[in-house]
Amino acid sequence: MFAVLTRIVAALNANRRPGEIAGACSFAVLLALLPAGNMIWMSVFVLVFLVKVNLGIALLVTAVLTPFAVLADPVLDNVGYAVLTLPALQSFFTWLYNAPLGLLTGFHQTLVPGAIVVGLLLWFPVFFLARALVQVYRNRLRVRIIRSPFVQWLAKFPLVQRLQGAAARARSIYEWAG
Repeated sequence: MFAVLTRIVAALNANRRPGEIAGACSFAVLLALLPAGNMIWMSVFVLVFLVKVNLGIALLVTAVLTPFAVLADPVLDNVGYAVLTLPALQSFFTWLYNAPLGLLTGFHQTLVPGAIVVGLLLWFPVFFLARALVQVYRNRLRVRIIRSPFVQWLAKFPLVQRLQGAAARARSIYEWAG
């Protein structure tokens, strides 16, 4: 757990492209909306490891958002139903349903196509919002947070000092690897 937190702090503070963190957030929203356990979710999950995004941020945001994705189920269900009943796509869905691995995609359930459509519609807004938030954090908030009395008080504890050392090592490794 500390290693993941250290990597996240290192990623936010490193002089790396904010797009890597923003891409991780976009993937995380899509993964959180998709019901797990089907080939589409697994494919997106594997894709996260193949593209250049911050894995720690992607996994953390997915874990944080997944419990709240249940609140979006009614919307996803309605969107999925609308997609599945489009006359122009009926032959494609019939083919997919009858394909050998088609049922493993979970596309016949209304939540899956609904989550894909909503997740793709949210992709760019989440990307640009996360990118802007990372830049605001780096340019304006990082120094204020570090200099705040609470953080200065917290930094005196031995466990926090060890975490700071680990974060510095992780940051140097992260910048070296990039």
